[in-house]
Amino acid sequence: MALLHESQDGSELNHLWQLITELSEQLNENRSLSVSLYTTAADIKNQAVHSQNGFVLRRFNLDKSQEEYDAELEQMNQSMAAENQALAHDNKQLSALIKEYESTLDTLMTNFRNRAQDVQDHELSLVRSYEEKLLQLEEDNAKTELQYTTELSNALARLGQYLRGLSRLEGGEPVEGEEDTTSTNEPAAEGPDEASVQLSAPKEDEDGQEPNSPTFEEVMVAPTSYDHALQREIELARLEQENAELRRMLGLLPSYPLRRPQAPPTESELAHRPQTAFEAGRTFERQGEQGRPPATFDPVGQGRGMPAQRGNGAPRGNPAWGLLRWE
Repeated sequence: MALLHESQDGSELNHLWQLITELSEQLNENRSLSVSLYTTAADIKNQAVHSQNGFVLRRFNLDKSQEEYDAELEQMNQSMAAENQALAHDNKQLSALIKEYESTLDTLMTNFRNRAQDVQDHELSLVRSYEEKLLQLEEDNAKTELQYTTELSNALARLGQYLRGLSRLEGGEPVEGEEDTTSTNEPAAEGPDEASVQLSAPKEDEDGQEPNSPTFEEVMVAPTSYDHALQREIELARLEQENAELRRMLGLLPSYPLRRPQAPPTESELAHRPQTAFEAGRTFERQGEQGRPPATFDPVGQGRGMPAQRGNGAPRGNPAWGLLRWE
């Protein structure tokens, strides 16, 4: 039995060894076949590269006859010529399209430039017209402002003349009648000497009135020749101020001199002080409202009253000042 088992094991081992040997031979054959296939694929790849480039060499076509090689070469040349003709035709069409595109673009750009130039010219013309209008408006405004300023200066000058005339009347200075240069060109009724004489010594007529006493308009008029005393006082005050400033700079006076305090006026002084023109005008207005118009009007409170005018009882004078004369 032992011999039988040993013979069976030996036969199995031999069979296994035989299978291994066959497999090894098959693997070697497959390896050689794969190497040959790889070499053939490389050759075909190189031949395809040369065929794409258009250079068909004789060494890659040794398996073909000369007639087949020439026929294939002629066929390839014809296909390349046809392809070249198609490419040339495409190039011509593309060149024509490019030229048409360039002409269209040139036309569009020309129209755009013309339109842009027209719009720019229109805008510039509008800007110039508005600038001219603004300059004209500024010039008109400047002229109007200058005119208003001149009128205001003239009005202020007339107001200053009126105030100076009133201040002189309040101070007891004589008022000289000269030509009124601010309102009209009509000559005054009397000269400065005659007016001063009449104001200093007024004459009365048969009714007890003063026919030559100045009216309200004559009192309010203050020509330039009446400013001499006021200008002299202003100049003296300016010189005194400059002298004090120079003395202070030289160290002769303290930097800030102390002013002597003034005592407030008493009730008796306030009661006996002269009445101003404005207060007199307000008094006359109140008396007129109460129905008791006075016979004369004293604009400065100095006792030089104006005679009552004969007429219809209408008020005379400037109502804006509050100085009215009632008959």
